[in-house]
Parts: sequence; C-alpha cells; structure tokens
Amino acid sequence: MMGMGGRMRRGLERAGAGRVGRPPTGGRGGIAPLIGLAPLIAMGAVTLVAGCGPGVARGVEVGDQVPEYSAPDLAGVEIAFADLRGNVVLINIWATWCGPCRVEMPPIQKSYARFKDRGFTVIAVSIDSGPGYQEKVSAFADELGLEFPILLDPEGRISRVMQTIGVPETFVLDREGRIVKRLIGAADWDSPANQTLIEELLGT
Repeated sequence: MMGMGGRMRRGLERAGAGRVGRPPTGGRGGIAPLIGLAPLIAMGAVTLVAGCGPGVARGVEVGDQVPEYSAPDLAGVEIAFADLRGNVVLINIWATWCGPCRVEMPPIQKSYARFKDRGFTVIAVSIDSGPGYQEKVSAFADELGLEFPILLDPEGRISRVMQTIGVPETFVLDREGRIVKRLIGAADWDSPANQTLIEELLGT
C-alpha cells in the first residue's frame, strides 16, 4: 500500500508541482508570468527572483511581521490578518486553475481539522478572477470538503502585499503574527515535519 508521502509525490508530479502556477491564457491572477522558474522551497528564509513591479526591493521574509491585509470570505464577511493574532496561522495563496494547489488542499484540511481546537487556523486566499469566479471557488471548496476560511481576492492584492511569485505559496505565522516559514510551491502539510512545526508553534 502506498503511504501518504508516496501518494502526495505522485499527485504533485501529475499536477506539475515542478512549476510555480500561472493563470491560464487570458486569465488574471495578480501575478507576473515567470518563465523557467523552478519551485523554491526552504525551511527558513527564501531568496526571491526580482519582480516586475515598480519599487519592489524584496519580498516578505521569515522573521517579518505579516503585513496588513483583509478580504471577504465566501459569505461576504471581511477577515483581516490582524484579527487572527493569538493563533498559529497558515496562509495559503492559491487558485482553482492551479493543479498543485488542488493536490495540497486535502493535507491542509487534515492539519486544520487536527489542530483547529488548539488555536490553529488556515486562511486560503483565492486569486481567481473573471466571470463566475466566486461560484468556481465555492464549488472547489465543496468538492474537496474544505472547512477553513477562504477569502476572495480577484484583484490579486494579496500577491502584491505578500510579494509572491506564483501559486501556491504558503506562509506560517506564530501567535504574534510573525512569519516563521515561507514556502513557494506545493507541499504535504500533513507530513511529520510540518506537523511538528505546527505542534511546536502551538506549544502545550
């Protein structure tokens, strides 16, 4: 029987996890197209490729306080990062058209279900846009049984605020709102290493 790690690796290969996601032709996602970029995954600081935006000197880094940001959820309720202070938070930036995003969502849901009663939450910010984007995001969440908050950002403001280079991209915050991990590309958030990280941040 193939374990979770094996299924995750196979799934990521099929979904093209060797690439940072970009919107389909003609789509808008608030991210600059980057050609030939391999996924950059690190346990600590992440070195970023120079972006195309004016005045962009660097990305948001490990050790930084998370920037101010808010967006509406699927029910239209505005949720701000500042409102989450006191919790350990996993911020996932994604889109329905992104294959690797689909693969990593079930492990994110498992982590959310495991730790939500101990002060852990997930905020998944969708950069889907275009006609019917809200319905697409809602159908995606229903299909995969996602229970954590999903925010809608069709203008891609989150990509500018967090200085991301594609999707999926994930940030883990401690209870003080500091970034302790930044990961570019899909990951198995149900892996022992990631579960240990969350356990350590939650404490006893």
